[in-house]
Amino acid sequence: MPPRILVLLGLLVIAGCTVTTPYEVLAEPFATNIGTIEARQAQIRRAATGLGWTITEDDPGHMLANKGEISVLVEYDPTGFSVHETNPPANTDEIERWNQAAQALEKNILAQSRA
Repeated sequence: MPPRILVLLGLLVIAGCTVTTPYEVLAEPFATNIGTIEARQAQIRRAATGLGWTITEDDPGHMLANKGEISVLVEYDPTGFSVHETNPPANTDEIERWNQAAQALEKNILAQSRA
C-alpha cells in the first residue's frame, strides 16, 4: 500500500475515535450586567420552560432543570451562570443529544438576559 493511503487511513481511524464529553458552561456572563438574583432566577426559569424544561428544584443561586431524561444544574448569581449536566449517559450518541439540549438552554438564557 502506498504511504499516502496508510496516512489517510490512519487519520480516518483517529477521526472516528473522537470522544464526546458532556457540555458545560462555566461562569458565562449574562448579556447585560444589570440584574438582581431574583431577576436572573426569573429569566432562567423563562428560558428553561420556554424550551420545554421542567424546574424540579429552585433555590436562589441554583436550579435543577429536567427535559425527559436530560437533567442539568444551573448555578447563577446576578452577573453570570453555569450549566452542568447531571448523570450524562455513557453512549456518545446520547451525550451529543444532551449537549444539544444544554447548548440550546444556554442560548435561551442569554437571550432572556437581554430582555
